Amino acid sequence: MKKIIASIALTAALAVSASANINLTWFGLDGFVKSDGVTGITESGGTTVAILIWTPVAADYDLLLQPGSHTIGSEVILGPVVLIPDTPDKEFGEVVAQQYVGAFSPGFIYARIFDSGTTGNPNSVTPGLWYYQGPRVAAVNNNTPDAPDLYNMNTGSAGIPEFNTDILNRQVVPEPSTLAFLGLGGLALALRRRMVA
Repeated sequence: MKKIIASIALTAALAVSASANINLTWFGLDGFVKSDGVTGITESGGTTVAILIWTPVAADYDLLLQPGSHTIGSEVILGPVVLIPDTPDKEFGEVVAQQYVGAFSPGFIYARIFDSGTTGNPNSVTPGLWYYQGPRVAAVNNNTPDAPDLYNMNTGSAGIPEFNTDILNRQVVPEPSTLAFLGLGGLALALRRRMVA
């Protein structure tokens, strides 16, 4: 009986040690600027949200967001952080180190940060809103708690001297059916104007 119990305990210990995990520290310490290339995303005192994303589909990274959601396609939010500027030197929405530990699945990881006025509520994602997407990296199986992988959201896309700040360079687009209705509405207005004239 003791041998059976010892065998079960050993099997359980091996199963735990062989489990697959994502063990990641993610951050964006250089901050972000609005689409004008100079104004910090929280400079006017607005709140924003940064999210860590996992997807099994590499092409999800290239899709444009639609209103009412922080994600698109098969993306899954691994961790959100709401950024509220509390001091004058926080106007760039710097993302301090955040820890994520979860079950590993093959796929890709990246982070997204939104313009001020977009909080943790997906309903605040509206057409025309600007956002930034960090670099896409492959998810890594890391079972070493004391040695997390590092993921830096910043790449320096804003080109501001002496900073690696990034610019919000993507826009939320209406879903295709909404665009079709907008187009039909514009056509109707144009026809009406032509008939009146």
